[in-house]
Amino acid sequence: MMKRILGMVLASLLLLSCALEPTIQSPVDSSKREADLTLYDATYTFGMSNGTPLAVTAGVLAFHEEEQEAVLEHVTFIGYEEDGKPFFQGSARHAVINTTTYDATLSEKVSLQHLDEEIHVFSDRLSWSDKNQQLSSPGDIASTIIIDGDITLRGEGLMIDFTTLSVTFKKVLEGRVSR
Repeated sequence: MMKRILGMVLASLLLLSCALEPTIQSPVDSSKREADLTLYDATYTFGMSNGTPLAVTAGVLAFHEEEQEAVLEHVTFIGYEEDGKPFFQGSARHAVINTTTYDATLSEKVSLQHLDEEIHVFSDRLSWSDKNQQLSSPGDIASTIIIDGDITLRGEGLMIDFTTLSVTFKKVLEGRVSR
């Protein structure tokens, strides 16, 4: 009987010591941190700083509160004026939106269309500055812009300033005007 009690105590101590063993984890990559909220096949409306809404539909929409960003996969979006009229639309495979400044980075098969100005932009990477109302691509990324269906330009380092409606490239690769 004494051997049996001693065996049970030793087994209990062994189990308890295994349960108290700290868990060993690999280093955590901050970009891989779990989202605070993840939505799948979601439609969500961001209230932009100028008071106009941006409606997005995404296969995955992950909010990271600490980083103040929303990470979207397979996204389409429509921007509306205050009167409810759509003025731009687009899509991308990946997007990151700062939930405070509303700046955004779009990547992989990005397509944007400004409906009022009849401007179409295609690129693999674009950044949006909401404060400056500027759309840009890195200097080594080729982008194509079509204006009014008549002007097609392809170049690297695209910059579109929507306050002045100016379009510049660091390097023009090709262009066509059909009028």
